[in-house]
Amino acid sequence: MHLNVNWDDTNEEFAVKVYTHNIRYATRNTLKGEELWEKRKYPVAASIIFNTFNQSAIVLLQEVLHNQLVDLMKLLGDEWAYCGVGRDDGRSKGEYNPIIYRRSQFKVELSRTFWLSDTPDIPSKGWDAATVRIVNVTLLKHKPSGRVIFALNTHLDSQGPVARTKGAQLIKDIIETLEDHDALIIGGDLNSEPNQDAYPIFSSFLKDAKKLVDTDLMYGNSTTFTGFTENERKRIIDYIFVFPGVKVYGYAVLNNKFEDGIYSSDHRPVVANIVVPKK
Repeated sequence: MHLNVNWDDTNEEFAVKVYTHNIRYATRNTLKGEELWEKRKYPVAASIIFNTFNQSAIVLLQEVLHNQLVDLMKLLGDEWAYCGVGRDDGRSKGEYNPIIYRRSQFKVELSRTFWLSDTPDIPSKGWDAATVRIVNVTLLKHKPSGRVIFALNTHLDSQGPVARTKGAQLIKDIIETLEDHDALIIGGDLNSEPNQDAYPIFSSFLKDAKKLVDTDLMYGNSTTFTGFTENERKRIIDYIFVFPGVKVYGYAVLNNKFEDGIYSSDHRPVVANIVVPKK
């Protein structure tokens, strides 16, 4: 699982907006309060477009089926591209954890998917997980500065506590093999609240972006999971973590419902403005 790339020395500070959102997989068997994807895709895309306009942005999405990815890339336009594969077959079946980026701002140097199991190199389900789970590991070169950043995107299992814990530990082990980068970020849906399962593992060696911002200056909501009804228990289970040394100048949990009453997803988008400092 060793990933190693050598680079010429560059020392220019650069800023990136990191945007993560579990968009809820498309289904005809909708939950109470849930609209079909044909309606939800527009607010999902509109939020990305508005909140990343004219910026270097890395977008991490979860629960994305192939048809949803096709829809979103069409709505976002040709300036955007993605890395990622379907988790069921390593190609197009099952949910993706795509990493989406602006072509003008980033160049992909490598991208690889690992399965969260005892056999991470092949499509497989791990431990007590209800479904197959993956982590997308992508190395992006920031064209304006020439510096490089690892972006990781994951969605841990909703049912298996052992799978969440062991999956988080496997991701930690993978991160420890990554060399020759200027920064590293990981985002996604951990299905773990701050005192549960995976969160303590990630926070033991990475920084929760939320905790690097003054609480008085945080924007938006607090909880990240809402469900599709007002009486659903709200939880914090979606996160952005950064490598120590990365600065965070803004953090927000955005809305997933407005006056039209349509939930874009049962999760809210989480956004952080990060700056990779000079070496």
